[in-house]
Amino acid sequence: MDLLIWLLISIIIFFIWVIVFDTSRFTLSSYEFDSKKIKKSVRVVFLSDLHCKMYGEDGTFLLEKIRELSPDLILIGGDMITAHPGKGTEKVEKFIKELNKSFPMVYAYGNHELRLKLYPDTYGDTWEKYTDSLSKAGITITENGVFSLEDTGINVISFSADRKYYKRMKDTGMDPSYIEETVGKPNPSAYNILLAHNPAYSEAYAAYGADITLCGHLHGGLVRIPVPVSREKIKQGAHVMRGVFSPKLSLFPKYDAGKFDINGRFVLISRGLGSHSIPIRFFNPGELMVIDLKPTGGV
Repeated sequence: MDLLIWLLISIIIFFIWVIVFDTSRFTLSSYEFDSKKIKKSVRVVFLSDLHCKMYGEDGTFLLEKIRELSPDLILIGGDMITAHPGKGTEKVEKFIKELNKSFPMVYAYGNHELRLKLYPDTYGDTWEKYTDSLSKAGITITENGVFSLEDTGINVISFSADRKYYKRMKDTGMDPSYIEETVGKPNPSAYNILLAHNPAYSEAYAAYGADITLCGHLHGGLVRIPVPVSREKIKQGAHVMRGVFSPKLSLFPKYDAGKFDINGRFVLISRGLGSHSIPIRFFNPGELMVIDLKPTGGV
């Protein structure tokens, strides 16, 4: 009996240690793509779901890591802040402003930015103050828009889905035509990067025609565990580690984290950098994503 008690205590301590360890760190994930549509090499750093978490005082550790990577462009996929009554955004503002001094960026909405904007009765003037502060520093948070990097052949498309696409315990389908109606058709001669926060609609993003889509939102499924996958499925891109929970309160979401090839269109889903309502990460540290885009046959 004593041995069993000590075994249970050891298991509990192990689980607590992993959670504390994984919620306080991030890893680097690297991807590379080439295309004839890309005119010159571009290094992109993708940030998502920071949720006001600071790695180091004022985010200095994260800033240093990004500087080491020397990106040409920062893409932000939303939820850098947390929509919670009375929760401040000053530290995030300072971090983003410091980042913008060195690197150009496109900052797209997540559901928390959208929530702050839509419900001022709940969140007061937080959204107005946040956007005004960043705007004065020359930073634009874009709900829907297209940004052409003409000398590179790359277009960045910022797409913000309606609030109904984030409803819990409700499966709301998305037609690719909805994306087209919101942000227009992708330029067929450009290499199109779509920033679309919610990966639940990855198949719609691919059908829309983006070359790659960058998502976040799921935080990697909070808890990640290995699942049985055949070698053949792994060759086709299946993932051994799977996220357990979805924000829609469903289990084992199909598109949880990592790289997915959907009919030749790629979706990259970040595990994010922070957490909010349930501050748990288990076998699931935060993620900083770097993407190298190169001309076909180029360097």
